[in-house]
Amino acid sequence: MTNTSEAATVPLALTSVVASGLPSDLGTPQAAKFYDVPAVFNRRPDAAETTGIRGADGHAQLAAAGYPDVSLDVQDRRLVIGHTNLDQLERGLSGAIATIVDTISRASLLEKEVARDAARADFDDRTARAQDVTRAASRIHFVPQATSVR
Repeated sequence: MTNTSEAATVPLALTSVVASGLPSDLGTPQAAKFYDVPAVFNRRPDAAETTGIRGADGHAQLAAAGYPDVSLDVQDRRLVIGHTNLDQLERGLSGAIATIVDTISRASLLEKEVARDAARADFDDRTARAQDVTRAASRIHFVPQATSVR
C-alpha cells in the first residue's frame, strides 16, 4: 500500500480484480453475459483523477478501443468497470483501462507539480522581496544632522 506522502508522486494504477466482488453465479448457465467488475487501485485516487476517470474523455477512449458500452466508476479505492466481463478484460480491455488510468493520473500529477513549482517560485519571490525591503529599511538611520550655530 502506498503511504500518503508517496501518493503525491506515484501514478495511480490498478492492482487486481476483486474476485469476491464478482457475481456469485459466474460459470453457471444462469450467469449474465455482462456484469460489473471491481478492481483495486494502488492508492486512493484524488478528485482530479476521479473526475477524469468518470468523465467523457475516458469513455471516449474506451469507445475508440472497441468498448462503447463499458463504463468506469470510482468508489473509494476501487474502480468499478461496468457492463463487461472477465473475458473482455483478459482480451485487452484491462490494458485499455490501465492506459486511461495512467494517462489521467500522470496528467494530474504534472498539474500538481506545476502548481507546486509556481507556489514555490511565488514564495521565493516574496521572500526575496521581503529581504530586500528589510535590507533597505535597515540602511535608514535616524541621526540628527549637525547644525551650525550662528
